Amino acid sequence: MRYDLDFKQQVIAYYEQGNTGKATAKAFDIDDKTVCKWVRQYQKGGIDAIKPKSSKAKYSSAFKLNVLTTMLEEGLSQSEVALNFNISAPALISQWQSAYRRQGISGLESKPKGRPAMSKPYITDKPENEKSVAELKRENEYLRAEVAYLKKLDALLKAEEQASKKQGSSQGSCACWGLAPR
Repeated sequence: MRYDLDFKQQVIAYYEQGNTGKATAKAFDIDDKTVCKWVRQYQKGGIDAIKPKSSKAKYSSAFKLNVLTTMLEEGLSQSEVALNFNISAPALISQWQSAYRRQGISGLESKPKGRPAMSKPYITDKPENEKSVAELKRENEYLRAEVAYLKKLDALLKAEEQASKKQGSSQGSCACWGLAPR
């Protein structure tokens, strides 16, 4: 669950008034580990460290490698490294470690998300007489699929239009009987 900045500040203020982590957690109905995490983040980085992130953070492969080497050289836990480098989720570091073990430095590089943008790969700008037989077959297949799609779309629009005409005529007959249209 995501908490806003005001709520986090209230929790930290309550804790800093001398209450224990468990008492603070109970008072605000949250996990005591969350309280400790917010307090440590606040003490380490101030208000900016506890602000909710507006978007997903993106880390470079050099940054990820720096985090992993710092963790190994200094013998720090994932939570400690996450706190030092202001990483919101220590579990990310575990993912980076396993990616680095499997693929090396290339495992730390960001991969593009989602599908690539659609294009018309089968239609080329070459003149017809310069296209190979395979290119012509692919283009023909693409154009057949496009025509089939447009025919289906046309049929759906006509069916929708028929349904709305039919509904319009039935509404008129209700008015003749003294009933209000739906």
